[in-house]
Amino acid sequence: MAAIPKRGRHRGPAAASPILELAREHPARLYSTAAAAVALVTQYVTIPEEAILTLVAALLGAGEMTQRVENIKTAEAFELLA
Repeated sequence: MAAIPKRGRHRGPAAASPILELAREHPARLYSTAAAAVALVTQYVTIPEEAILTLVAALLGAGEMTQRVENIKTAEAFELLA
């Protein structure tokens, strides 16, 4: 009987997803694209106000996360120069 791996059913690390790699490398670009898409949708499509507010709240959270990621990248670059 074969032993069950300790990290779940998979035997190796997860394969790198191109979409996840893009999100890790360019979070600010993805955030700005999402913000523009929400603005366009709210302008041209009639959707309930609650849905718009939900999208805006999600964008605020994504903006905060994007800012933190970019701040970490800036701090790491600064440490390389120091």
